[in-house]
Parts: sequence; C-alpha cells; structure tokens
Amino acid sequence: MKKLLLPLLLGTFAPMFACPAPSAWATSLPAECAISTATTTQPHGAGSLMSRGYDLRLVGEHAHQELQAGDIIVSGNGLDAGSLQDLEDAASLVMVASLSGHHSDHCPNAYFLQAVAPVLDGVQSGKSYDLVWDNGVMSTGTVHLSFRRAHLRLTGGSTPDAPAVMTLETQGVNINGSKNHLLEATMPQQASASASMPVSSMGPLAAAIVGHAAESVAVPVELTSVKAVRDTMQISGNGKATLTGNADASAGEGHIAVQHLDDIIATLRDSGQTKASAALVLAKLFGHRGTNGTSWDVNWDAGVLTVNHIPLPIH
Repeated sequence: MKKLLLPLLLGTFAPMFACPAPSAWATSLPAECAISTATTTQPHGAGSLMSRGYDLRLVGEHAHQELQAGDIIVSGNGLDAGSLQDLEDAASLVMVASLSGHHSDHCPNAYFLQAVAPVLDGVQSGKSYDLVWDNGVMSTGTVHLSFRRAHLRLTGGSTPDAPAVMTLETQGVNINGSKNHLLEATMPQQASASASMPVSSMGPLAAAIVGHAAESVAVPVELTSVKAVRDTMQISGNGKATLTGNADASAGEGHIAVQHLDDIIATLRDSGQTKASAALVLAKLFGHRGTNGTSWDVNWDAGVLTVNHIPLPIH
C-alpha cells in the first residue's frame, strides 16, 4: 500500500473563458508521449474548468496503458484555458505512471517543467489549485483499477520560500483482472495523505516519475499524515521522506500505526505471502500497543524496511 500511496502524492497540476472543441484541444502534451481527448470541455464556475469523457492513452511501447475519467475538474487562479488543460494532462500522466509503475523515455522533462511553471509561480505567491477525477479507470492491458473519486489539492505558503502543501484523497478504489491476489486483497479502498515539499522540486520530481527515474532527483517531503483503509484493516502514519523517481531509491522514516493487524497477517498468509506474514508476526512482537492499535517507528532506505531497528525480509 505504501508504494501505491506515496507516488500518488507527487502529482502536480482561472477566470471564466470559452473553450475550443475537443478536436482543437490546445495542449503542450508531446504526441510521442501520450494522446488526450475529452468529449466536452467547458467552464465550471469561477476559475474552474470541467472536462467530461476524458481519456489519456500512452503511445509507443506503453500504448496498453490508459486513464479514463467521467469528469475532471481543475480549479485555480490566474491560469488561462490552455494552462488548465495542460495541467489536466500533466497530472493525469503522473497518475498513470504512478499506478502502473512504468516510465516512458518519450515524455521529456522539458514538457513537465513547462506545464507546471504557471502553477509553481502561483504557489509561490500563496495561490491554491485543485484537481478532481470522478469515476476514473486506470487500465493496463486486462487489469483495471477503478476509483470513484480522487482529489488532489496544492496550496502555496504565506511566503515565497514556504513549502507547498499537497493533500490527496481517494475513494471507492477497486481492482480487477489482476493475477496478483495479494494486490487485490490489500488494495486500499480509501486513502488520504497530506505532505509538504519545496516548490522548486515539484516539477523535476514529476518529470522523474513519468519520464526518467533518475535517482539524482531527491526531494525532501514532510508527511503530515497518511491513512489507508480496506475493510477492517487500517494503516496510518506520519514522518519524513526523501523521494526520487525510483521507489527503491527513496528513503523515509516515521511512525506507523495499524488497526486490526491480525487481519492483515491473515490476508497475507491466505495469499501465499508466508515471508511477509511472518515478518509482520515478528514486527507485532516489537510493536507498541495502544488505543490506535499496534504502532512502530519505521525506516525505509535502499529498498529495506526497518522496524524498531530490525530489518524485515519483505522482498
């Protein structure tokens, strides 16, 4: 759940205006990277834009990956129609890469730096931006991950040097068509997260996630809260992390609490994940028990998870 939830934090995304027809969609999305279309695009209240029947499909070797949404609503201050549409595409592209785990060399870094530049300027002056996907489906071949709603909000600080604050909430998540029974059994049905990071790092990190998984990009992130829920299972936490375009190259430390840990252990065991279930049984012995379930101090570095200074064999 951690590898799914964190990347999703990294997605970055007007006055009233008339919008062109879908066939004349003005966007800087490179044709060799992906193709986006929408059935209709129109104003949605003050400083907001709605795209209905949105579809973004990667091209080339990843042409089997696609994101569809019944509606996408993007809201903000000081962006024209083209900038808001670029923001829809850039954020959707980051979501596709985050959920699929694939990166394309045909999505150049320069595109992301250009697409998010107006937003980063706005964040530095304290402005806020919202992006909402409703009734979305992320497809990778025969595997379909659906969600009822995903809401990303980016808020600037009170000074130009203050970090940006991002919040992400997903609801009604479901997956089908996967041969990975563990993934189907543990996918969070609901998740939320709040984090802050330097404004100047957001564009390069988004580019690293989608185009080039460069370990040289290292972004410090303060995780105010993270929460993932599936049935009775619940994981929550907070801490600090250094994020890169490669999940195994990222690092972090913090505090994690789990409610109904025995249910998670049973789910792993039933899915044939004996090593992972045994690791959690061991972790349970060293956990702190309280009203919020079982909790630990954790560290993630170089692909190794350490709980209360004990490395766990999760690979």
